[in-house]
Amino acid sequence: MKIAFYNHTSMISGAEISLLLTARHLKQAQPVLFAPEGELLDRARSLGLDVQPLPSYRARMTRNPLRLAVDLLGMLGAGWKLARQLRHSGAELVHANSIRAGIMAGSFRWLHRLPVVWHVRDLPPKGWMGRLIRWFASRSAQALIGISNPVLQEMKGQGREQRYHLVHNGVELQHLGLEERQRLRVKVRHELGAANDVEVLAIIGQIAPWKRQEDAIEAFSTLVQEGRNAVLWIVGEAKFRPENERYLEQLQQRVQSLGLSSRVRFTGFRDDVLEICCGADLLLLCSKEEPFGRVVIEAMSQGTPVIGTYGGGVPEIIEHGQSGFMYETGNVPELIRYVRLTLDNPELWSRLSENGRQRAIDHFCITQTADKVEQVYHQLLHTASGKQLEHHPVKEMM
Repeated sequence: MKIAFYNHTSMISGAEISLLLTARHLKQAQPVLFAPEGELLDRARSLGLDVQPLPSYRARMTRNPLRLAVDLLGMLGAGWKLARQLRHSGAELVHANSIRAGIMAGSFRWLHRLPVVWHVRDLPPKGWMGRLIRWFASRSAQALIGISNPVLQEMKGQGREQRYHLVHNGVELQHLGLEERQRLRVKVRHELGAANDVEVLAIIGQIAPWKRQEDAIEAFSTLVQEGRNAVLWIVGEAKFRPENERYLEQLQQRVQSLGLSSRVRFTGFRDDVLEICCGADLLLLCSKEEPFGRVVIEAMSQGTPVIGTYGGGVPEIIEHGQSGFMYETGNVPELIRYVRLTLDNPELWSRLSENGRQRAIDHFCITQTADKVEQVYHQLLHTASGKQLEHHPVKEMM
């Protein structure tokens, strides 16, 4: 099978990282990545993946009618260019890596004549916009993959139930020994100016209001007032939207007003998330309706306990009280209580650490994700061709 992966932007976030990991671990499919020139294609080339550069259009969800019309025209133009390139690609199927990519690929299926898979990685917007997206997906997507049950349920429309598939994100598990994790702990702490005996809390992800990094700051302020020898790492950058940049400025101002500038480190974007997790004693995830939370798996895979929010896909990862803790979004006192409970009880910390590592291994390995994605391809192409597809070795499928 030759699969055309389509991503409408060259910027790297969790969705793009998941795309690259999945494409690398396909066993019976030959992936080709269609995307604008930029960081995404540069990474794909470094991984040995085939790429097809093409111009695109980065629209944003908006309720402004004029802006919506402009974005729609831009997306249609990008979809037209994609369809023309797909016609000569030899691909058997299009795997669109987002809602926007799905709209662009699905709009011109009459031209490229390929089945389209929507891989939905975010909760769709509410109201009429969400209804319109679901309506279009039900008519243009031959299969739809959701990264968590809440995402899948929000996207379900009228149509065949077998069209919808739950496939959790996976991570490339690195089985680091205790000595190696300790070496990385010392290394990253030295780089970020944290002594070995300091308690390190980390929150990792793009800087955006819905990620609620302010809750981590408020909780940390209380913990410092109680006399804890601790630091907070805020890992990530503000991108995609101007309001995210404004939010970063607000966070920095709040840290300064609380007198925490020497204890809170804004690291910016880091591509060494596993090292950060090894260096931290605890990972916090404060998001409102996190669609999935791949950073939770990355932390758990290195034995770093996680305290995350109820909602979205997080309850599908964390077993409350067994492999981590969850609290109600915005309930800072509850967040503080779980931080105290975990850091002040070494036996509990060790139990959460070991259970989290095992859960990541058992349920969220990238090879499992890639296998499930290929099953979707086989089912879809079987339905499209009207005959049974056999499982052939990779060399015969290329």
